[in-house]
Amino acid sequence: MLPSILDDYVATDHPVRVIDAFVDSLDMRTLGFSKAETCETGRKPYHPGDLLKLYIYGYLNQIRSSRRLEKECHRNLELLWLLRRLSPDFKTIADFRKGNSQAIRNACRAFIQFCRQAELLTGQLVAIDGSKFKSAASKDSVTRRSQLTEQRQQLEQQIDRYLQQLDCADDKAAAIQLDTAAVKKALARLQQQKVTLDKLEEQMDTFGRNQACATEPEAKLLRSGREGMIVGYNVQSAVDAETSLIVHHEVTDDSDDRRQLYPMAQQTKTELELDNLDVLADAGYSNGEQLAACEAEDITVTLPTRRSINDLTGLHPKEAFQYDADRDEYICPAGERLTYKTLNRKEKRRMYTREGCHNCMQKAQCTRSKQRWVSRHFHEESFERCDARLQRNPNLMRQRMAIVERPFAILKQVMGFRRFLCWGMDSARSEMSLGVLSYNLKRMMTQQGVTALLAALR
Repeated sequence: MLPSILDDYVATDHPVRVIDAFVDSLDMRTLGFSKAETCETGRKPYHPGDLLKLYIYGYLNQIRSSRRLEKECHRNLELLWLLRRLSPDFKTIADFRKGNSQAIRNACRAFIQFCRQAELLTGQLVAIDGSKFKSAASKDSVTRRSQLTEQRQQLEQQIDRYLQQLDCADDKAAAIQLDTAAVKKALARLQQQKVTLDKLEEQMDTFGRNQACATEPEAKLLRSGREGMIVGYNVQSAVDAETSLIVHHEVTDDSDDRRQLYPMAQQTKTELELDNLDVLADAGYSNGEQLAACEAEDITVTLPTRRSINDLTGLHPKEAFQYDADRDEYICPAGERLTYKTLNRKEKRRMYTREGCHNCMQKAQCTRSKQRWVSRHFHEESFERCDARLQRNPNLMRQRMAIVERPFAILKQVMGFRRFLCWGMDSARSEMSLGVLSYNLKRMMTQQGVTALLAALR
């Protein structure tokens, strides 16, 4: 009663056929996969295309472990068809993911290029956001710099106790029964812990941090919304508004998003080969230098800007002061001019004031200090243009949320990608590229249909 041909088990419009067609369309050697070109002698290795198909199928079906993938190769009919009955062991599967990080990222980019060339992707408007993903390391493996002193003191006290015990045992006048071998063993273990603390402090200095992860040095303790503090990475993504494809992504160790706007927007523009690009982001990306850099690259960014807030209850707000760009001065509500006096390099602000505020009739409505100071950011014009765009269309932030947060939800909740399985940032980037590639394939199959996508790939 069962079909005699394995191909009959897989329908002509089955998603697994898209995986097969896409990977077969790639030039594995150009993308940089190891063992894409084999030697003439020796045993032939598994082709990287077959292992890439295996991983894409696994990430689409919440099977990310190399050992589980090995089991599925023996019993899963779809994988038996996809790999032509090949059954690599878990070590071969794991080594492929670990040793081809950049090549896997190139394969992820290749699918975006295919969608762009097939006119399935325009990319005129993208939304950028970040999300925290847990690393393979445990939170207990992180040590803060503030904890080093206390831990060293505790070790010193324990070492002193053991040394005193050894001194007492050496004193012939003292009738003490002591297992000196056990004491010396414990003492050596404590000395090793001191060396470990020194290495952790050296690691903090190397990375310029106030924390260190003993088992995964590149991972970092991050604040992650409802989950509180986690050990992991900050994953950035740029999502196309029309197709919801993740057109660019990056795994970083930054605690927040303030320095990620320009790198993400500029790389997205390069990937899509566009002359100009419209970007939506949230207030976490508010950074004057980043906004100015984006404008210089013809990237228009819309986001809620963050400004320093002073307690001006009952006083003239900053908006009541008119800026004269020609003379680089502010005109106060009383008609007086505030000139540039100094600057704050740390906050990147220029400060303006005047000397005669104590004689002004409106001083009580203007300031409680001797004179009124008004600050202007180095890139205030970029902030003002961004504010103007948001005021013209306040719904853009709601649109941003719908565009960029949905892919993260699918990755974490639907595809089960809540934490990395591999150790180190390079391996994490490899994993994330596999997850993004799988998500993009799934999205295009849903949007275009399996049959249409297969026709485009062939």
